[in-house]
Amino acid sequence: MQTGRGGEKHLYLVVDDWEMGYSIHKLDVDEFESTAGNKLRRLPEPCALRIEAPADHLVHHRPAQRRAPMLIYDTETASLAVGPRLTPALRPVGFMFIVPVGQRLYAFNPRRGDQQCSFEVLFRLSWRAERWSVGSVPAPMPLGKHETVTAYALHPDGRTIFVSARNWSRLDGEREGGTHSFDTRSSAWTLLRLKELDTWVGLRRDGFLCSCAVASRGGAAVLPEWKLGRKTLFREDPKSHVGAPMLAYMGGGRFCLVECAARPGLTVAEALSGEDGCVLHVAIFEAKYGKRGELETTALHLARSYLVTRLLD
Repeated sequence: MQTGRGGEKHLYLVVDDWEMGYSIHKLDVDEFESTAGNKLRRLPEPCALRIEAPADHLVHHRPAQRRAPMLIYDTETASLAVGPRLTPALRPVGFMFIVPVGQRLYAFNPRRGDQQCSFEVLFRLSWRAERWSVGSVPAPMPLGKHETVTAYALHPDGRTIFVSARNWSRLDGEREGGTHSFDTRSSAWTLLRLKELDTWVGLRRDGFLCSCAVASRGGAAVLPEWKLGRKTLFREDPKSHVGAPMLAYMGGGRFCLVECAARPGLTVAEALSGEDGCVLHVAIFEAKYGKRGELETTALHLARSYLVTRLLD
């Protein structure tokens, strides 16, 4: 999600919608209408950028492609830069989380088998602004051997990264997990106490919006109560999803939900093998607490649905 100079909101979608590579589509969410949610349409053309990757080179980071670089797209200048090659620490899982902080990109793997999660930073070389480099962060992630990153967020101060992890093994003597903060200026990690957290909003696997209220600063540090929305936000059966749904915060209590699924009557395999096999839903809604403290969402009054082709999921 990107905010323009005039305050308008844009959503950038990277879609594998043609045989030779990927397309980056720019959507103006401020133009969504309340009556357009059920009408299938095409993604706007021309797209913001089309990336050609013949013979699967350049874009994919498969085990055999250890020399493939990272591509970095600048939404303000609409330019594409060829970044550094991924380090061995970032390659094993096949995907990674990237958090933009200022002019740097902090990248980490959610897990690395039985090894500690990797955490590295990508930055521009001062003497060659168009070139990028990758380096290690001085302070490694303070996670246990069996802890996996499950969520992350950037604090409004623009310098602090929150990372939540869960222990999937739960062996005797091991902690369940926790939320840590990383100060990008001091390179220091801190395990947060519950009373230091603000309200968090997330999306469960079944499509229910969930939130966690902050504990009182003057009270005991007890587990806060999780609140759930009344109904799922998904328009499609999760079994028909193509890729994971994405939830983006737009500010002012508004959220954007992106959901891609196989077209009705098609299996996921069939949807990925033919043209226009998928439906992409983009919906805007507001979230707030009701009079009784329950989590409420407005009707998905701003929405659009697109016919798309997915080839490389």
